[in-house]
Amino acid sequence: MHIPDTDTSEYAALIEFAATSGRSCIHPNVEKNAGQLIARFWSARAQAMTQSLTALAKAATERRD
Repeated sequence: MHIPDTDTSEYAALIEFAATSGRSCIHPNVEKNAGQLIARFWSARAQAMTQSLTALAKAATERRD
C-alpha cells in the first residue's frame, strides 16, 4: 500500500477528500452514504490488516502444537 508523503499535494487532496465526505470544487455534492464512502476508502487496508492478523494467529497456534 502506498502512503503519500505528508508534504505533497497528493496527501492534502486525500485529507480534504476524507474531511469533506467526497465533496470537490468541481462536484460539490456530498457523498449520499458516508458509510459506503468510508468502506470504499479503507477496504483495501482493512483486508490487508485482516490477512496479516490471520497469518500471525496461525503462526502462533502452530508454535504451540
